[in-house]
Amino acid sequence: MADPFESLRAPYEPVEPDPLFAERLRDRLWRAVLDRPAVRPDGGDRTDESDIYEGDDMSTVTVLRQGDVGFADLAVPDTRRAAAFYANVLGWRYDEEGRRVLDVTPAHGLWADEGRTLFLVFQVDDVRAAVRRVRAAGGRAEEPASKPYGLVADCEDDQGLRFALYEDAGHGRATESPRPGDLAYVTIEVPDAARARAFWGDVLGWEFTPGSVPEGWNVLRRGAELRPMTGLQGAAPKAAVIPMYAVADVAAAVARVRGGGGTAGEPQPRPYGFLAECEDDQGMRFYLGQLT
Repeated sequence: MADPFESLRAPYEPVEPDPLFAERLRDRLWRAVLDRPAVRPDGGDRTDESDIYEGDDMSTVTVLRQGDVGFADLAVPDTRRAAAFYANVLGWRYDEEGRRVLDVTPAHGLWADEGRTLFLVFQVDDVRAAVRRVRAAGGRAEEPASKPYGLVADCEDDQGLRFALYEDAGHGRATESPRPGDLAYVTIEVPDAARARAFWGDVLGWEFTPGSVPEGWNVLRRGAELRPMTGLQGAAPKAAVIPMYAVADVAAAVARVRGGGGTAGEPQPRPYGFLAECEDDQGMRFYLGQLT
């Protein structure tokens, strides 16, 4: 299997966020893919071993916190086809040698795999302790391996979702105000939401509040949103992660999806902008979000 972390070797180029936009984004994305409630919960205070950081304001913090996504890898059968498709739809520039998408946050790559999912790599402050929590919660975890970009452990949850944990070596940065082409939101689909809440709560200290759709849950940590923002959806046929990418003009992006051999529904108005459900030319599901 190709190493899904190669793009973490690339140097980070900082981008100054717009705090006002970030504030609006937090409020509007709260009702994002899973139709989050308009009033945000206060959240709880956890004191177990996985609670390493205090809550942070997403508009000002760029370093990864425990539970944030430091890297994402789109798993599709043909990476060259995917590179061409998403270059057309999202304007991605793909470095085939490094297997990474340039100038997006969080770091993003393409991975040749039949899974048609988004492989997520979560930052933890102590990867060995996190590996023990994965195993204790019923998942599978390999021994951590030292890489130039950090200490990494490949894992699988108790419902078959593959992911990884890593201690960042200074390359990873969190999503702030998503720019066009950035990963803006992820939906983790699972067959059993109750099992998933127990697993991820134990492993990463995640907290869950009910969404406004059946089996939908908002994911927090110490009352703060993850980065990128994350939802959990139960009653799925299999475990998978569905990304939402930010675009400047969702109608134009939908036309590009269709013109590139994919399928896309009509953009639907949401409190935060417009959302379109899509599928690429290899059957990978994703969302496009025009955030206002």
